[in-house]
Amino acid sequence: MFLNGGHTEPEDESLAKAAIRELHEETGIPPQAVDSWPGYETVPFDIDIHDIDAHPGKVEPSHQHFDLRFLFRLRAATDVPVVLQAEEVGGIEWRSMDRAASPSLREKLLKLPPVATTPPTAATGEATALRHKLADHLATKGHIRTPAVDHALHTVPRHASAPEVTLDAAYANDIVATRHSDDGSIISSVSAPWLQADMLEAARIRPGHHVLEIGSGGCNAALMAELVGPTGSVTTLDTDPVVTDRAARFLAQTGYDRVQVVTADAEHLPADIVPDGGFDAILVTVDTWDLPWIDALAEGGRLVAPLRLHGYHWAIGFTKRDGALHSDGPLIVCGFVAMQGDGAWDPNRRTVPGTGVHLSWDDGTPLPVDQLAPAFTRAPTVTHSHVTVRGQEPFDALTLYPAGVLPGFCRLSVDPDGDNGILNPPPPHWPGAAIVRGASLARLTTERISDGDDGNGLYEFVVHGYGPHGHLAAKEMVEQVQRWQRNHRAALCPGITIHPLDTNTPAHAPDAAHVFVKKHTRVTIDWPTIPGTAALLTDAEGRYLLHLRSANKSIWRPGHWALLGGNTERGESCDEAIARELDEEIGLAIPDLTGFVTLDTLDASGGFKDRVRVYHGTLNTPAHEIELNEGIQLRWTRIEEIDEMTMDPGTAAVLHAHHNMDQPGARQGAALPVVEVREPRDHRSRSIIGAHLVLIRDGAVLLGQRHPDSVFAPSTWHLLAVH
Repeated sequence: MFLNGGHTEPEDESLAKAAIRELHEETGIPPQAVDSWPGYETVPFDIDIHDIDAHPGKVEPSHQHFDLRFLFRLRAATDVPVVLQAEEVGGIEWRSMDRAASPSLREKLLKLPPVATTPPTAATGEATALRHKLADHLATKGHIRTPAVDHALHTVPRHASAPEVTLDAAYANDIVATRHSDDGSIISSVSAPWLQADMLEAARIRPGHHVLEIGSGGCNAALMAELVGPTGSVTTLDTDPVVTDRAARFLAQTGYDRVQVVTADAEHLPADIVPDGGFDAILVTVDTWDLPWIDALAEGGRLVAPLRLHGYHWAIGFTKRDGALHSDGPLIVCGFVAMQGDGAWDPNRRTVPGTGVHLSWDDGTPLPVDQLAPAFTRAPTVTHSHVTVRGQEPFDALTLYPAGVLPGFCRLSVDPDGDNGILNPPPPHWPGAAIVRGASLARLTTERISDGDDGNGLYEFVVHGYGPHGHLAAKEMVEQVQRWQRNHRAALCPGITIHPLDTNTPAHAPDAAHVFVKKHTRVTIDWPTIPGTAALLTDAEGRYLLHLRSANKSIWRPGHWALLGGNTERGESCDEAIARELDEEIGLAIPDLTGFVTLDTLDASGGFKDRVRVYHGTLNTPAHEIELNEGIQLRWTRIEEIDEMTMDPGTAAVLHAHHNMDQPGARQGAALPVVEVREPRDHRSRSIIGAHLVLIRDGAVLLGQRHPDSVFAPSTWHLLAVH
């Protein structure tokens, strides 16, 4: 691979013009499409001197060759068409500066100050328009949720941190790779704007905060500088001096030179950069297996990081309370460049001999794999879970659930050209979930069972079993998939708590469920169950059994007609909770109860408030023969009667959903449909009540003289009062 160029010709006016002519001849890029790099208009950027052997065919003796390299940049903000000179050029490749073949040239390129890819006036206007368009899009999609983050993303010139790419590429909602390893892997990048926005919102950075970024690029540090303002501080740290040098140049060029840029290994955070009391927020923008920075975070501070758990990675927001990290937001599936230095993670990858099958234990103890080779010589068993997912529906929480509860859990990847008998091999970027049981293995995958209602497909989770006991391992895995489906699929986001290992961490057995022990921390995942359950019971006449709740108790919906049911208790599944509630309330067991819908109650502004799993079952017992142990009355009710009753809005919505279904029935495997009900705004008028203070001392009353401009009783003496 060579740079474009060649020998000078008599008609060339200068060496720089010769370089442009050769560029046009070899690539078709016209001279008017490029500009000289500022400062190198007439002088070469680099000179390469090398020996050339004699070439008798061209009657050329051996000699020294001087290559004078001139530096240009594309003038347009978009790629220009390339037409190769076929007799001399077989192909081209655009490379980032850090991948230049010559070490000396690469070093010079990486020290260049960033330069915009279009003339300054045009670039400024176009970049501003693209930046505002991108920020508006992020706000529309819900990634930007506060005015401060909105202002930051409207302000920071993202394109200046990525001068190698066009303006359109810089302001696309995607990463911009800025540095590669020798094998071509990305080792530094400008993060995708949607993820930058999500993580900044999760960090809750305020003016005056002291913030640390681990993993530099410049752009994200500038965004944080906008958030902390002149009274706060931002420190950005990276172990790669090329990355920090680039970040420092960008920050200086764009006016954010108050950001402190540090070159150090984040595993060994320099003590002198930590402010007294710790940082108010720490953002980690590299893929990290552990979080050794808890001590550097202030109590009550925020830490947002893409944490790896068994090879799955989520951006998670934590608050530090009592020395531990507690998550309180959604887990955002993401991808970042890998951590370098002493904190780099080891996937503990093992290869099954002769198969091209690889198993990785990011967490947990790696198991032997040589004994698995015969397992892949026979067709696997297939165990169906009857749990389904739509084509565009995320199911990342399911993959984390068995990782925390099944011993021997690992991630399975397959060589593309391997002869291993793996059915439906996982994609290279998303290894499959598997468990090892001696000489057998089970692996979770999906099968397309229909086109689905939206045409994107409907898939069932199935487990393939390999080896003599593969079917038993598959059954074990399916049971956990079904447990997740029943109790956690529609529940709130799992809560993650992280304690430093060198503190009085709550004790857990080494193999406790949903506990991950890392180098510096212990990670515990709490999977909440759906908080409420309810039973929609129908009889042969299509009527609904409703329950009149007590009117004079401090309970939910007093005096309203509602479904039977109640909340889950700690450690109890939804199935167990509804069975218990029916036994307590009416003393009956309903054998055909199956999941029907998930009922979500939203507040008047549309914010989530409550969630209930509604079951459907049949009962043909007259209401007066059912012994009611809680509440006032039971009543079999027809759908046309409910508008005349004082009824819980969620109950009414569920009844209408059931009545309007074409074929009501069991939904054991699919995600339950969601019925949403929004609480009405309270438009009632309020009475104004005055409170007066009668303060007496030695027979005298304390009075106050009202202001002359007071609307009520101006300039008069009055008891101290307030509305």
